[in-house]
Amino acid sequence: MKKIIPPLFVYLAVCLLTVFLPASDGYNTIGWKLFVGQLYAIPALLMAILIMFFVFRRPSHN
Repeated sequence: MKKIIPPLFVYLAVCLLTVFLPASDGYNTIGWKLFVGQLYAIPALLMAILIMFFVFRRPSHN
C-alpha cells in the first residue's frame, strides 16, 4: 500500500496544478484544464511508479 501513495499524490498534484494555472481564452474551464492536464499527469504518474519500483525493489541475494 505504501508503494502506491506517492505516485497517486504526484498525479493529483499535477492535476491540481494544471487547474490553478491560467489558460488561454476559451480554454479556461476546469474540464478543459483537467483534460489537458492528463498530458502531464499520466507521464508523471508513470515516472513516479518506476521510481517507487526501484526504491522498494528487494536486493537480490546471489
